[in-house]
Amino acid sequence: MTIQKGLGAIADANKGSANYLKLKDGESTVIRFIQDPSEIVSVWEYSIQVGGKWRNVTALPKGECPLFAAGKRAGFKSYLIVHDKTDDKVKIFKANKDVGQQILGLIEEYGDLNGRDFKILRQGEKINTKYQFFARDKSDFDFEAVAEQIPNIEEMVAPMTAEAMKAMMNGLDQVTDAPAGGEGAKTGNDFPF
Repeated sequence: MTIQKGLGAIADANKGSANYLKLKDGESTVIRFIQDPSEIVSVWEYSIQVGGKWRNVTALPKGECPLFAAGKRAGFKSYLIVHDKTDDKVKIFKANKDVGQQILGLIEEYGDLNGRDFKILRQGEKINTKYQFFARDKSDFDFEAVAEQIPNIEEMVAPMTAEAMKAMMNGLDQVTDAPAGGEGAKTGNDFPF
């Protein structure tokens, strides 16, 4: 870690940092997808608690992954880069497989998703969350104006080494994947989403 002085240090720290699109139950916003669908980054990742804080960890191949060997379950996530019209910021919309299927349906129906805005509505909470997308008419968008705000997703989700994962696991809180209703079962308040 390096010591930096001045306002430039703050700017450097925020450069490339990512805002996530976060909506509460019943909230909506208007977004523009700003990446080519072929550039969408998807990973299998674990949501685990380390030192009392939730953390997402990209899975390694099954034969090499200490978290998989320890019985943890990874979920499939796609990272979509969007422009949130409400606050005029580039954000990451993190989608599970079900939302990914909806995105595929939107591509089949509308073709180029970058050519129009979409209203996105969140319904439900925690693991019962669903999203609805409502297409707007085609319109122009200045992609160059937001180009510098686009985060490097591949860098963000780069997997750690198996050794680093094992070291991290030494600090894991007791998180189990017990079946619903069983001893140690998780409730909706136990998860970060």
